[in-house]
Amino acid sequence: MTKRSFRLSDTKPDAKRDVDDEVAFHLEMRTREFIEQGMSPDEARRKAAASFGDVQAIRSDLRQERASRNEEIERRDWWHGVRMDVQYALRSLKKNPAFSLAAIGTLALGIGSTLAVFTVVNGVLVRPLPYKEPAGLAMIWMTLPRKDGFLDELPLTSGFYSDIEQSTKALEMAAFRSWPSSLSAAGSTEPEPVAGARVSPALFDVLGVRPFIGRTFERDAAVPGGPRVAVISHSLWQRRFGGDRSIVGKPVTLSGESFTVLGVMPAGFSFPRGAELPSPFQFAARTDVWTPLVFDSTDRRNYGTMNLSAVSRRVQGVSLENARNDVSRILKAFLKENAPNVELDYRLVPLADQAGGKVKRGLLILMGSVVFLLLIACANVASLLVARAASRRRELAVRAALGAGRGRIARQLITENLVLAVAGGVLGIALAYWGAKIMLALVPGSMPRADDVGVDWRVLSVASLVALGAGVLFGIAATYSVRWTRLSAELHSGGTRTTGDRGRRFGRQLLVTAEVALSLMLLIGAALLTRSFVSLQQVQPGFDASNLLTMGVGLPIAGQFNPARDGARWTTTLNEATARLGALPGVVAAGAVSSLPLSGALEAGGLFITGRAPEPPGQGPNARYNVVSGEYFKAARINIVLGRVFDSRDDASGAGSIIVNREFVRKYLSNEADAVGHTVTPQFTFTRGKLHTIVGIVDNVKLSSLDEQPLPQVYVPQSQLSYPGLAFVIRTEGDPLTAIPAVKRELRAVDPAITINNVSTMQDVLNHSLARQRFNMTLIGIFAASALLLAIVGLYGVIALIVGQRSREIGVRLALGARPADVVRMVLLEGSRLGLAGVVVGVIGAFALTRVLNSMLYGVSATDALTFVGAAVIVLLVALSAAFGPARRASRVDPTVTLRSA
Repeated sequence: MTKRSFRLSDTKPDAKRDVDDEVAFHLEMRTREFIEQGMSPDEARRKAAASFGDVQAIRSDLRQERASRNEEIERRDWWHGVRMDVQYALRSLKKNPAFSLAAIGTLALGIGSTLAVFTVVNGVLVRPLPYKEPAGLAMIWMTLPRKDGFLDELPLTSGFYSDIEQSTKALEMAAFRSWPSSLSAAGSTEPEPVAGARVSPALFDVLGVRPFIGRTFERDAAVPGGPRVAVISHSLWQRRFGGDRSIVGKPVTLSGESFTVLGVMPAGFSFPRGAELPSPFQFAARTDVWTPLVFDSTDRRNYGTMNLSAVSRRVQGVSLENARNDVSRILKAFLKENAPNVELDYRLVPLADQAGGKVKRGLLILMGSVVFLLLIACANVASLLVARAASRRRELAVRAALGAGRGRIARQLITENLVLAVAGGVLGIALAYWGAKIMLALVPGSMPRADDVGVDWRVLSVASLVALGAGVLFGIAATYSVRWTRLSAELHSGGTRTTGDRGRRFGRQLLVTAEVALSLMLLIGAALLTRSFVSLQQVQPGFDASNLLTMGVGLPIAGQFNPARDGARWTTTLNEATARLGALPGVVAAGAVSSLPLSGALEAGGLFITGRAPEPPGQGPNARYNVVSGEYFKAARINIVLGRVFDSRDDASGAGSIIVNREFVRKYLSNEADAVGHTVTPQFTFTRGKLHTIVGIVDNVKLSSLDEQPLPQVYVPQSQLSYPGLAFVIRTEGDPLTAIPAVKRELRAVDPAITINNVSTMQDVLNHSLARQRFNMTLIGIFAASALLLAIVGLYGVIALIVGQRSREIGVRLALGARPADVVRMVLLEGSRLGLAGVVVGVIGAFALTRVLNSMLYGVSATDALTFVGAAVIVLLVALSAAFGPARRASRVDPTVTLRSA
């Protein structure tokens, strides 16, 4: 045998060393054989080397083979070690159920809340729209610069749309408008209201969506006299037709007309979706029926009626700015020739910005708030883990004594914390799934892209990153908290004394201070939003929402509403309906209006005021207008300031009459006394050019939201301006919901074909208008309460740990004559010191961060002193309450037992 020295370092695999030793051994053995055959040593070594051939090549091959084998062994050993670490971690967590449940629950709360908000943020702001190459899609709006600046997202006229469609080379376009209709099918007892839209045949190609079955429209469907065809949504197909694939080619009755079903769109497609578009256009939350939008020659020359929405796709290689310049060039050429004084222009808004832009700020604020909660949860768990690592010093000392190095112990600690974090992350994903559903339920129908919200790979990726990152950081924190230089002393001390050094104690105190500061910042934000919400609820909307029932009512109209053809029937139906409803027992008054207050449904137009010099087009007086019928003002309890309401003198045969609000008088007329009897010429639809007399003045009514500034309003009687589809308002003596069966019965008696939709109380409409404010207030309030609770737990734990570590000192104090009250005061002082430090940091942070809430507040400043002081006092009292338990226990320490055990 050859001589070979063995060293401890030889136990580490080394492919080069092993191969060199092996080759040297065989060369040595062959050399000895040749020497025994009579060769000299030099000749024997040369012969042995020659017999092996290319020794270097052999060494290289063997090294590669040995290296591969060593890597396989190391990999197998590593996975075996990880498996053993995971098994040990699971056993350890099982042996400490209280600690495990506290840590996993805290992590699940932090991760679940964060993921729930991120799930909504992801669906609304991050996830691509469910269309082909959505980055190229944009909405087209008209803008009209004004001094008051409120004419921005204006719809297109059919004339302007036609000009762009025919002239632009930068865009593919499609127009659409809302078309609420009713669906009648064989066997149905009454027509079902359905959300419909009239669309250009190109809409589905522009969006890049193909039908699930059947086909979409051909271009010949959009010409006058074209075929009556329709495409339906997947949800309507499943709900009304049971998923029958033979529905393609069959007729359905929409608003009294027969349409042939061409196809069914794929599941999830429901464009246009109401929450993604300006509320005045009154698109439903999801569209279920699409029919062709027909333009005749008159429509293509109509440059006055703005009633079209348009979506476009940029031609490949064309930027958004170049596309806007192209359509602007077309418009300016038209205006130069026909209306040189008008300053109209186009605005292209990326479809993703159109969908989520209005809620982006609020969602990002919520995301930042819930990240605070996650940080507090992580700080709490870190404190628990550091304390647990301190209690395991003897165990770790034994491992170190048996040969485990720092790296091996650190890996064990990191693995344990990864297992803990993964468990919290899995539970957090489950909480996020339900949490996102609850969040959407807080704003029913108001959250854009609600159909796109769900747990997808992005949410799971964030969950994985958060869980893994938390596990690694917790493991590092636990590893850092172990005093490696003192592990050997733990074996000699017998584990009877556990004292923390000043650095470790300061680290835990710093964590708790950060928790208190973050929770205070959240509490201040929640308090500001709550005060703002309370202020909004105290705003007078201009009407009385109590005991008021509302519902949308319409009549089946063949094709587009035509006042000359359909106005008389519609007026007769409305008059009879309001009369019958007003005569019902328990009904105080009944009327109808084209746009309910606070619904956001707005119609606007310019007008000329007699006696005032005309202004450039688009720069003169402008007002929102409403068509009313019956006893609308009495039913809604809108105060008549001066003059009268509409009556028989205002029928179609009489002179034109209007009622205006106080803001109209303030802005355009000298005073209220002179306003009644003044004449104006509205430029509203179907009234253009007709002189109207102001017969009354009413209070301002909130149109879109309680926090909006008053806008000029004009009310026109339905007898003088036929309007297709109105919202009935019915005031009852008691609960308005009990009147619904009788109301429906009377409406059916007037005309069985009447469609009824959106039945609700006016109080529900009022509450719905506050949905987003309530959403923000509720969520940030929940986060603040959770953060404060976690901060209490963290503060309690740190104070309890400090008391435990100072038990010998406390015993000595008591033995030397200190009173229990002195001990309580000492511990409470420690707790108040930590709480005060957190409050100071939190107040400074809140001053910097609450400014982002400015746009979400009403009636309260983002730096309101009362809110800041109140929140700080609450947090300080909570901190003292958290410290009281450990303080009381400290005062009951038996000094004799404590000194003896020391």
